[in-house]
Amino acid sequence: MENSSYALVLTGSVLPGFAPEAVWPALAGYFRMEQDKLAGQLLARAPLTIKQSDDLGKLQTLQAGIAAAGAEAEICALDGRPGLFVLLDNAPRGPVPRVLVEERVQHGLWPATLPVAEVGTSAWKPYREFDAAFASPPAPPAPPVEEPYHAGDVPATIVRVQSAPEPRSSEPTVLPAGAAVHAGFWRRCAAYVIDYAINFAIAFAVGAAAGFARPGAGPASSEPVGVLVGLVIGWLYFALQESSATQATLGKRALGIKVTDDYGRRIGFGRATGRFFGKLLSSLILAVGYMLAGWTERKQALHDMLAGTLVVFRGVQPGQPLPGVRPPMPWYGWLLNILMIVLLVLAAAGSWLYAVQMAGSAVTQGGAGF
Repeated sequence: MENSSYALVLTGSVLPGFAPEAVWPALAGYFRMEQDKLAGQLLARAPLTIKQSDDLGKLQTLQAGIAAAGAEAEICALDGRPGLFVLLDNAPRGPVPRVLVEERVQHGLWPATLPVAEVGTSAWKPYREFDAAFASPPAPPAPPVEEPYHAGDVPATIVRVQSAPEPRSSEPTVLPAGAAVHAGFWRRCAAYVIDYAINFAIAFAVGAAAGFARPGAGPASSEPVGVLVGLVIGWLYFALQESSATQATLGKRALGIKVTDDYGRRIGFGRATGRFFGKLLSSLILAVGYMLAGWTERKQALHDMLAGTLVVFRGVQPGQPLPGVRPPMPWYGWLLNILMIVLLVLAAAGSWLYAVQMAGSAVTQGGAGF
């Protein structure tokens, strides 16, 4: 007998030619969902079966609507076997049809050692062992619990997402690359502007109280004691906060980001200290070490690479599903970046004008000797 039941699976991928920042809002609008609910309930669990039906035409219509938004969805013929949860990047995904897992393993897209769990159970095991353990035909699965809603003009019934068993593996997983995981260059710049202003104010206040900061001078003057005090204040400011429970300085907290190790875990004071003094090297090479945060795969600056740290969004938690949507930059983040660029341009222009003035003065003095 031919299969007469089908499942529509949202893969969580974007179709070629579409930009993710435009796709997910469009898909949320098509499903008539809030974007954060789309991210937390569907994308964080993708690949995920969102609808089962005997009417292939309805599923194809819904698939076309999803594709029009720029998202990818697959239709799988069901064979009566229970669905599976899969563990990808240490996050439970699904449920998905078992045939989809088989196809991806056979095509080398997923390893045969991929941890899976049958719907209704809590036992995770490698797919290869799981398949052997269920060689005999299983009993038909219970019908899914459904909740109706309307996606655009297409009446649809989305399968309620069932709870996946918690993964039992205690092995940490390295955070993968992804715009929704790692904070980019400009967000980090905005956070640094806030932190620099706070450091400047603290160092100047301490310097004034100690008598080695002068009006018109920086927080630490050319005196060695002032330079040392400024360095110690900066070290304690960054190292203490980045190794604290918040994992972030005041500037990073304002921008919704934090510092972690490669696995998303809190770092210790020693590593935070190494990260701070690594910034000296990032600065010495014409700030190229900082710029690497805009080019590297996981948005690491040179001092992050040296200390083995990452700067990620606040929602990233070790052992938890990774965010599927990148948080938007706060308006004040862009304002701070624009302010920083304007100040750098003005400083460069001032230095150039001063150099021209000094050169003109030297020429005038030389001419007077004739």
